[in-house]
Amino acid sequence: MKNEYEVYKKIFDKYNGVIKTSDFKAEGYHHSILKKLVDEGVIAKIKRGYYEWQEDFISDATIIATLFPEAVVCLNSALFIYGYIDRTPNKWHLAVNRGSARLKFDIDYPKVKTYYINKKYMSIGNIKYTYAEQQINIFDRDRTICDIIRYSNKMDKELINQAIRNYLVDSEKNIENLMIYAKKLRSESKVKTMIGVWL
Repeated sequence: MKNEYEVYKKIFDKYNGVIKTSDFKAEGYHHSILKKLVDEGVIAKIKRGYYEWQEDFISDATIIATLFPEAVVCLNSALFIYGYIDRTPNKWHLAVNRGSARLKFDIDYPKVKTYYINKKYMSIGNIKYTYAEQQINIFDRDRTICDIIRYSNKMDKELINQAIRNYLVDSEKNIENLMIYAKKLRSESKVKTMIGVWL
């Protein structure tokens, strides 16, 4: 049985510890094996059709990237990843296409907070970034700051101030990009007003 587990583990490893039922079947195995492995505590069901290997630590970032490959990490989660805030968000903040099915994001762990936005805004400042050894989609530093200013009336003021202060001393910031994004997102005046206080 140990050798059998090793075979299954190799398959899970190929998919970074998180696998879809369809991928498992594509590897030549029947889906009933997944139920057996769940019953034995070897794997855990994340949501319908998705499973993770239990022995290894699977980062939240890997689960998010596997379950929601089209989602973009944004707002508080992006601020935390960039080191602009020190308060760990209790949910993953994800920007998704407005047409996305809402039930898809209803998972027990990790918790996610979704923002349904116009498709034309999804590509602005959308980059690939490695976090917790996992490549994720995330809005870059400048887009993230632009967004927290746009949504400032819905966010904690102390958190916004901390994030802006840290952004302005970040050598990787690009104020020119920030203003380009602000114009595209129709928030130029608000961004100029809030950033201007700190410059």
